[in-house]
Formats: sequence, C-alpha cells, structure tokens
Amino acid sequence: MGIRLDWQVESEQSELRAQEDPEAQRRRRVTQRRFIMLIIAIGSLLCLAVSLVIWRLQQVDEQFRDSLVDTVEAEIAALKVGDLDAFMRIQRSRSSAFLIEQQREFELYQQLKQSHRVQFTANVLDVAIDDLTGRVVVEEIIDGVPYKVVWYYWYYEPDGSGEPSGWRRVPDNLAFWGEERTLRTTHTRIRYQALDEDLAQALSPRLEDWWTRGCALLGCANTPPALHVEIVAQPAATVAWKPDNAWMLIVPSPLVSRARADVPLSTDLEQSIRRLVAARLTQHVTGDQATATPGDAAWVVSELERWLGNRLIAGHATPAADPTFVGQLVAQYGPDAIPALVSSLSGDPPLDQFIHAVSGVSLAQMSVEQLNQLDWRGFFQWRVRLERELLAQPDTNQHFLALYDLDRADAASNANVRLQDPSYAASEAPQVTAIGITRDENGDTFAVIELVHSGAGEPLTETAFWRLASGTWKRVS
Repeated sequence: MGIRLDWQVESEQSELRAQEDPEAQRRRRVTQRRFIMLIIAIGSLLCLAVSLVIWRLQQVDEQFRDSLVDTVEAEIAALKVGDLDAFMRIQRSRSSAFLIEQQREFELYQQLKQSHRVQFTANVLDVAIDDLTGRVVVEEIIDGVPYKVVWYYWYYEPDGSGEPSGWRRVPDNLAFWGEERTLRTTHTRIRYQALDEDLAQALSPRLEDWWTRGCALLGCANTPPALHVEIVAQPAATVAWKPDNAWMLIVPSPLVSRARADVPLSTDLEQSIRRLVAARLTQHVTGDQATATPGDAAWVVSELERWLGNRLIAGHATPAADPTFVGQLVAQYGPDAIPALVSSLSGDPPLDQFIHAVSGVSLAQMSVEQLNQLDWRGFFQWRVRLERELLAQPDTNQHFLALYDLDRADAASNANVRLQDPSYAASEAPQVTAIGITRDENGDTFAVIELVHSGAGEPLTETAFWRLASGTWKRVS
C-alpha cells in the first residue's frame, strides 16, 4: 500500500461529487421539455383567441360597413327612379329644416336629370366610420364629367320607438373630415384634413412656384414671409386672407359641395388663389402707401397685380403678348421696367412719374404715336368708375375734383354739376370702347374717349375728353 497525499484524496472526492445520477438527469430534461411545451401551448391558445377576436371584430366592422354601403345604394336607387318616399325614409333628424332641405335636394336631383345626362354609378369612393357616425364619398357623372359628393349617416340602434335600426342620412358633420395633416415646401405650408389630400397635393407645387417666380419677376428686395394655406370644410366660405394673418390664405374645400373627381384643383379655384397670391406679393414689394388714396398709384398697383397674375399662369414658357398696360411697358422697355416701376411707387405720385421711371421721358415728351401704342382703356375705365365710387362715399369731394382739369372753366363747371347730381353718382359707369390721343397746335395733348352707356333702353354713346395736365390725365368734358 502506497502513501496518498492529501491533494490526491481531495481530487478523488471532487470527481465523485461531480457525477450525477443518469436517471435524475433524464427526469430533469423531460420536465424542462414539458414546461416549454406548456408555455408554447398556452401562447398558441392566446394567439388563437386574439386572432378569433380580431377576426370577429373585423367581420362585424365589415358587416357594419356593408350595411352602410347598402343604405347608400338604396338612397341612390330612390334618386334614380324618383321615389321620394323611399328617399325620405332614409333621412332622419330632429331638425325639420334638414328634412325640408333633403326634399329640396331630391327635387334638385330630379331637375338635374331632366336637363343633363346624369349617371348615378352607386360607386362609393371612400367609407369612414367613427363609432356610430358614417361618412361616404359618392361618385356622380354629369354630362360625362365625374364628380364626388360627401354624405353623412348615423347608425340608429333600437330605442323602443318602433323605428327600425340601421343607417340613416343625417346633417353634415364637417368636424368628421379626417385627420389633420400638413404639407410643407421651402416657402409654403398647407394645413388640411384627410379628405382634401388630393387638393393639397395638387396645390402645393403651384404655391411654391408662384411664390418663387413671383418674387423673382417683381425683384423682391426683401424676402417675403412664407405662404401659409389652410383648407377648411366650411359651407359658403370663399378664398380670402385670414383677417389677423396677412400671409395665411383660407381656401374652402370643394368637397363641401359637389366637386370634380378628375381635377383636384379646378380652374376657377386655381385662378382665385393665384390672383390673391400675385396681389399679396405685389403689395409686399410696393408697400401699402401706394394704395392708401385713390390716385394713379392705386391703378398702377392693380395693373401690376394683374400683370403678375397673368405671368404666373403662363408657367415657365415664354408667355404670349400681354395686352395689359404693364405688359406693354415690359414689352417696350424690357424686364427692368418692373423694378423701375416698383421703385417709383413711394408716396402718391402722378402717372407721369411712373412713365418717366420706366422710359426715361415724361408723357408730354412722348410722341402721339408712342402714346397711342399704350393701351389706356384700363386706365380710363378705372377713372370713370372711380368717379361714381368717390361720389358714393362721404368726404371725398376733393378727390373727385382732382380728377378734373379745373384750370379750364368748362371742366370745372362739369365737375361741379356732377358733384351735385345724385343721379350721376347712382348711374352705372359707362364702358370705354375706343381711345384716340391727339395733340393740338398749342402742344396740349388730349385723349378722345368713346363711352357707351347701357340702360333700360338703347345704349347711348358719348364722346368725352381728357387733357394731359399736371403729369396725368384730367377730365375736361
């Protein structure tokens, strides 16, 4: 027997302790597998239960939606065949005014069918349900043009009144117009709701283009503020600047009434927005002092706004000949005419100052041929209309008299007679139909204007005269 050291004994004991009974090891692995399988089974059952609940909710929602679409189709069918009773059974409200309005709507649809080719396609373009409120977008085709209208419904549950449950047409709930969204570009921002997505997407690039090109055409010395647009679902609203924000434009949603389905931004709406943007940019570069009084500067600013609006619609292509007064100045004296015109607008200068700033010569120095090359119809049309507007306002006699050549006795007499004649102030402004500019042997320059007065009887033609005096046209007769 040999001698064993302590460390050898400890090593043998450690090896004995490290060994585990194989049967116990097997039982432990089986228990672990069973526990894992139990967890998987419980998880699967939970997933199956959740899936069944979701499927059932989706099935209920789908049935709810299908029921709404069926109601819409029934309403359209009543309109097609002209069944007022069936149509009115779908309408429901505590407001008798709404029911009367729906009867009127039914009649309007029947009249529309008689005068136009109307197709009720029963095509529901969009359905949204929020609790018991339903909103649908329905397609209509009138004379081959697709339109869309928005109708609202409420799901009535059994209430013991004997009325059957189901969807009924109710007054518009314009608060349910979809989630709020914002569309931004470098210089513009549009805030709108989901139903106006197509309109916002169509309008956004145009606004950015108008802002950028408009400022470039006007030669903005100071960068204008960003242009903000808010599309609102409000009946009877018009495109207008927000009273407390000069750069916030309010645009009514076309879907509040019947809207084109193939053209998100109609020509009329685009034109209204473009003109207002052109006017706002023009006012930014000219300042408000140019239009504070009814002087020549006010007319020049309005012509500049009209010119810019025409240029913005032309896109990036070279525009056709511009018949506006400012367009003719640009055609004759180049694009530098615009900055020169803008810089001359401070205060309330006469017409001659604008012409001199652009051309380098005064009106009196221009030849008769040069004067006749300019289209003065807009100016004189504005003048004859301005006379009536001033007479209709209090404390404007001085401005009215300033339109006349008071150095001539006949002109002063005509001005005073018209100043005291209520019928003149109430009369409709005549139309300027022809203009000829002449210069007499004394060097006086006259504009001979043909005016046409329309009234209850035959139109009356009048020849009136203006003389170039004090840097502008003063009326003589």
